[in-house]
Amino acid sequence: MQKDTGRLDYHLMQTVQAVATTGSPVLGARQLGISVTTVYRHLETLEGSLGVQIFDRHHKGWTIRKDASPLLSAGKEIEKLLRRALGEIRDVAEPRSLRLQIAISEDLANHYIVPLLRDFIRYNDNIQPELMISSNFTDLVQGDADVAIRPHVDPGDILVGRRVCSMKHAFYATKAKARRMGNLSSLAELEDYGICGYGAALKEYTAAQWLGYHVNPDSIVARFDCTSTMTRAVVEGVGIGLLPCFVGDRVSSLTAVMPVEDGVPIDIWLVTAAANKKRPAVMSFFKFFAAAFRADKNLFTGAPYSK
Repeated sequence: MQKDTGRLDYHLMQTVQAVATTGSPVLGARQLGISVTTVYRHLETLEGSLGVQIFDRHHKGWTIRKDASPLLSAGKEIEKLLRRALGEIRDVAEPRSLRLQIAISEDLANHYIVPLLRDFIRYNDNIQPELMISSNFTDLVQGDADVAIRPHVDPGDILVGRRVCSMKHAFYATKAKARRMGNLSSLAELEDYGICGYGAALKEYTAAQWLGYHVNPDSIVARFDCTSTMTRAVVEGVGIGLLPCFVGDRVSSLTAVMPVEDGVPIDIWLVTAAANKKRPAVMSFFKFFAAAFRADKNLFTGAPYSK
């Protein structure tokens, strides 16, 4: 393989990191918002430039080869430099623009945050919030969003954050179906009525992993890549859904038919890049929404666990 000693495009490094993190060119493409064809082209270009194979490809997922692993550490260092530069630029630009880009999952956006935006804007009339539906931290690392509201994941070392509450899950069905089912005492009985499962995009979601471990896959009647669509399917009687209580409890036609052990608890975090944490708009975001989540902690615990 002929080596090319020319400059490396940072987009190629981003592709390597996304594939290494997700273990899949398909999921890596989804994380970056590019096509799978582009991912393959980036890897082919980089492998041609370096003269080495970057990934071991097998049916369980792609893993980065040991001799290519320095690409990951180099990519992380580049990200730190970019975050620092973005923070310095934003510090200068802050007086001219207080647009705040909020990365958030679709279920938290639709079922909780949107109703709060009016009050947030009223108390912070110099801030213009922009909701970005997303399910990973990449947008913050790359500077595509200013802050995020995230379930499930501790921000770790790259981001800074604040845990604001925990949310629980339970199985929900339509009230009509629940009457026909009667009182159930085991998960095996529940499986007889068909269960809605999570799709590949949510496979790392704690509730999806719990469902995969505890429920017979033959009992899954359909899978969904977003909670709102699954909720709609449960409302239409497609099957029973393991839903966040703050979602299921608010749908008038649904009722909880079975709590689960520990409620599949998931922490909710407010997070941002370290370079952003002292920006006035970011500080206002943390102050307002941390107070809101803590005031509504019982909403996220859910009716099935209130006793």
